Amino acid sequence: MAQQGPNPIEVYEAAAKLLIPTIAGIDEGQLGGSTPCSEWNVRGLINHNIKVQAFANSVLGGAPMDPATMFSVDHALPEEGAEAAIKAGTDLVLATLQKLDLSQVITTPFGDMPAGHFAMVPMADMVIHRWDLAKGTNQNTNFESNMAEVCIQVLTPALDMGRASGFFGSEVSVPDSASVQDRLLGMSGRTP
Repeated sequence: MAQQGPNPIEVYEAAAKLLIPTIAGIDEGQLGGSTPCSEWNVRGLINHNIKVQAFANSVLGGAPMDPATMFSVDHALPEEGAEAAIKAGTDLVLATLQKLDLSQVITTPFGDMPAGHFAMVPMADMVIHRWDLAKGTNQNTNFESNMAEVCIQVLTPALDMGRASGFFGSEVSVPDSASVQDRLLGMSGRTP
């Protein structure tokens, strides 16, 4: 079967490569600072990113964890350090993805879908929360427009459900001339 759209493994890996150095660039003194993701401070958002990877791997491996675990983030960072933990988590997801037939339909908390389609969910989460972390810690917030385009494609069909579930805030209006990154941020409830 011919693959349509971006390669989920490549896109997931690209998102991880954006997130890991951003987490590495966070100083201990910034952990209690706020982020544009109003529910979480920097530490909580790092913990969320780590837990999303564990959740994604569990779903891809056929033994889904309770999605609520991704939102229990008010605790210390892992003993091995945030950078090592996120790298280990994303490496594990990539290894699992490489073993799968990405067109294989798997059971997820969001309904049955191809494994490759599901992989785009934690990818989009990484991209948006990487921006939150970069913004909250005064790092470079830019990412490639093709990554933003992919996230918009992934999130658009899920926006209504995501807002109803509290995953996204209300859309922030951006000008028609806004960059694709700013359009993604606005649709995910962030002020670019």
